[in-house]
Amino acid sequence: MDRLLLLILAQLLTTGACDKNPDPEHKEKHKGDMLDHWTYKDQNWNESYVLCDKNSQSPINIDTGKTIFNKNLPPITLEGYNLPETEQLALSNNGHTVVLSLPDSMTISHGFTQKYLASQLHFHWGSETTPGSEHQVDDIQYAAEMHIVHFAAKYGSLNDAAQKTDGLAVLGVLFQVGEENKHYDHIFDKLEDIAEKDAAVQIPGFDINTLLPRQLYRFFRYNGSLTTPPCFQTVTWTVFNETVRISQAQLKKLEVSLKTGHGTLDSNFRHIQPLKKRTVFASFSSLTSSRRIIPKEDSGESSELNKSVDGDNFTLGDTMALIFGVLFGCTALAFVIYVIKQRKRQRSSTERGQKVIYKPAATMEA
Repeated sequence: MDRLLLLILAQLLTTGACDKNPDPEHKEKHKGDMLDHWTYKDQNWNESYVLCDKNSQSPINIDTGKTIFNKNLPPITLEGYNLPETEQLALSNNGHTVVLSLPDSMTISHGFTQKYLASQLHFHWGSETTPGSEHQVDDIQYAAEMHIVHFAAKYGSLNDAAQKTDGLAVLGVLFQVGEENKHYDHIFDKLEDIAEKDAAVQIPGFDINTLLPRQLYRFFRYNGSLTTPPCFQTVTWTVFNETVRISQAQLKKLEVSLKTGHGTLDSNFRHIQPLKKRTVFASFSSLTSSRRIIPKEDSGESSELNKSVDGDNFTLGDTMALIFGVLFGCTALAFVIYVIKQRKRQRSSTERGQKVIYKPAATMEA
């Protein structure tokens, strides 16, 4: 997920819990790999981290046509996300991403069968020429992606929760390029201050809710993994259907501001992993709600057309319903017009009949 999380998990891994080889010399090599040596350019991570090649890896492509509507998925409810300015948050460049530390007073209080506490949020992005979200939707890769990492409260810490099957819950937010989003200035305006690897600054607390989509009740859910080594398969993923817009200038700050030990920190996303036998659930039905807007850069349409209601397009079901509704309305209107015309004809005939004086024909008497 990021180097901060990896540092926390280092002690667990070096005990051999996830090591292929119990040899102490191998453990030291493995520890060094985890802390510094893995990169996004060479993603053959399974050579050192056996879990990275297992069956429930993340990120994935979400094929909306194959998602399963689950009416029992409750809406996400967040508490404690509106942080006071007196709460100081650490913003750091760990060489893999930019990380904002979060207090565990921030919680997911509803939406799961247990309570999850916040730990941190971080970003994944591309370069000036390529998009960089980790998750894709219908094979579309979005401009960038934000992850808000939580751990199960019952385990007491991120360290203990990370290797439990229900230990982690991550909220995924996909970004599109659009209008400027001032809520992200709290973070993006400080990126130049943490340009160097391992640099960190303190920023005042703010309302983290403002970084999220409005529609927290519409999301995709599946079981997956960390998207960096050691690839623990302990994450319940919630990827929101509604995207968040940031400006091109804001996106560029992510793409060019930070450095690693080898140059500019960009394209820090893991490649798509196979879904295999897993199921992706949706909290909403495609028959009543459409999935997602097409990014402006892919659709060929104007930006105004992409600003559809709540960020959605019509599905086939919506289109068919609209067509049948129009046809029914036209038929009903034609019938009403026909009835009115018939009544006018009857009234006209009656009025003409009242003006005629009836004269019987002459008869002959015998």
